[in-house]
Amino acid sequence: MENQKHSILYVDDELVNLNVFKATFRRDYDIFTANSAQEAMEILRQQAIDLIISDQRMPKMTGVEFLKWTLAEYPHAIRIILTGFSDTEAIIRAINECDIHRYITKPWDIEEMRLALKKASETFQLRRDNVQLLADLKEAKELLEQKVAERTKEVIRQKEEIELKNQILEAQNSKLQELDNERNSIISMIVHDLQSPINRISGLLELLEVEGKNNFNHNQLTYMELLRKSIADASRHIRNLLDTKALEGDNSISQVVLSKIDLIQLIGRLLESYKEQASRKQVVLNYETSHQEVYIKGYEDYLSRIFDNLISNAIKFSPKNVNSNVFIKVKENGEYVRVSVQDEGQGLSEEDKKNLFKKFQKLSARPTNGESSSGLGLSIVKSLTEQLQGRVWAEGEPKKGATFIVEFPKYSY
Repeated sequence: MENQKHSILYVDDELVNLNVFKATFRRDYDIFTANSAQEAMEILRQQAIDLIISDQRMPKMTGVEFLKWTLAEYPHAIRIILTGFSDTEAIIRAINECDIHRYITKPWDIEEMRLALKKASETFQLRRDNVQLLADLKEAKELLEQKVAERTKEVIRQKEEIELKNQILEAQNSKLQELDNERNSIISMIVHDLQSPINRISGLLELLEVEGKNNFNHNQLTYMELLRKSIADASRHIRNLLDTKALEGDNSISQVVLSKIDLIQLIGRLLESYKEQASRKQVVLNYETSHQEVYIKGYEDYLSRIFDNLISNAIKFSPKNVNSNVFIKVKENGEYVRVSVQDEGQGLSEEDKKNLFKKFQKLSARPTNGESSSGLGLSIVKSLTEQLQGRVWAEGEPKKGATFIVEFPKYSY
């Protein structure tokens, strides 16, 4: 639109002035001329005019009166008044009442007029650009408001949908919690109910051994050994279930008394209790320590359960009757004490490593002598270790054995 000519209406009762003006500026502007205010009004009704130039002294209607009329009807046009030096009052009225851009004295000079028209055209273009800009801004604002309203409506809808889903999830979680509590109650009841008959069976077995040991044949003694083993496995499962339930409840580290524990001595006692079981599978327990005493701040019962599980698992998953080894190593590692339990069994797959410490998980490797496995031991190890501010992890590859490593903060004097 920069190359579009501006339209000018020139009003003067002198035809000579009209002709000179049109001849001079028609190449640069679209020129319309009128011999009177009434004729000019008619042109304005039919044409879009950008600049209005009017002589002051005209018959019937003066320039001031005409320009005042155009201000009301065509406010966006630029107005210029032509007047003589003696028409000071008219100039003042034009300024006050007609919003004129400027006045030019008659007779006007062509170059002065050319410059005045150029400035007036620039002013008109600037005003028109501003009007367009305001219109564009208004449209953009309305569009933005519309998008904001739509987005707000969508956000509200999503919020309501999320709230509804949260309500459903809360209801489902509440139901699951009820079911979980009910399951725990049932498990607790069953476990406690099972413990008494198992204890009675164990007592009767001991009584049989004392009173009739010399009268049993080889097969009967074998059966009694299998029965003792089954009772031990059942007791271990019951204890694991009770431990799991306790750890899920309020039995936290804040409720136990921590003390100075010698890990070398504690693990040594446990290994003594496993020598016979290991010997029956031809498993050699190798105990390696870098010190005679290594202390941590812990809870003896928790530590016994941790290493009881790790050592029994190492024996359980070791090859049967092939003279295999289990290595138990204790060493200081900076501010920590590290204990590793390594077997020469079936090792760990990548999938095993992902699920090792989850509850009720069965590994790809199986016990090698028909031993039972509840899938709870390692989850108990992890939970108890973390309650003692320690950490546990495992290393190994399929068919290359497994190593379980536990690390605790060293005792600070």
